[in-house]
Amino acid sequence: MRAKQAILLLAALLFIFSTAILLAGESKGDKANLCEVKLRPTSVKNLYEFEILLTNDQPISAITFPFTVTAGDKKMMYDSVSFADSRAEFCAVKIPNPDTTNQKINLGILSSMTPPLKYIDPGSGRIARLYFTGEDGVTLKSIVVDTTFFPPSNHLMGVLPDAKTNLYPAFKFTVLEK
Repeated sequence: MRAKQAILLLAALLFIFSTAILLAGESKGDKANLCEVKLRPTSVKNLYEFEILLTNDQPISAITFPFTVTAGDKKMMYDSVSFADSRAEFCAVKIPNPDTTNQKINLGILSSMTPPLKYIDPGSGRIARLYFTGEDGVTLKSIVVDTTFFPPSNHLMGVLPDAKTNLYPAFKFTVLEK
């Protein structure tokens, strides 16, 4: 019974989050907002780390990170996510939603749901680390990460505490050899 309740709660949260994003307006901020994904190999064969970094000029109450991860004609499979020592470690809800068929992942984050309300404060730093395994033959240089769209309304964007204003960070992808 508890598993059904947890699933219903998560579904309700995703619906509320999607609705808030649909109702929100565009950010009026004048400072740079940037989401950067840094790709690096790990010591394990065919396992790659994708570090998600965020620079934001306003507090964020919720944010989605929808990415497509490809490697030419080879497959990339989502393994896990880590929020350890990140700016989002304290957040109440952190949901990775992988779509392995289409090689996409949508990472949704809600900073808090009950008082006292907390937000991802303005600043710069790591939000999460995603781990993917590539099929044999995948090379570091063949991997590409880009933003994508997850129906019904998930784009790379954050929602400010007023729930009426969106923040749309620019996107940058960097490959690191080490």
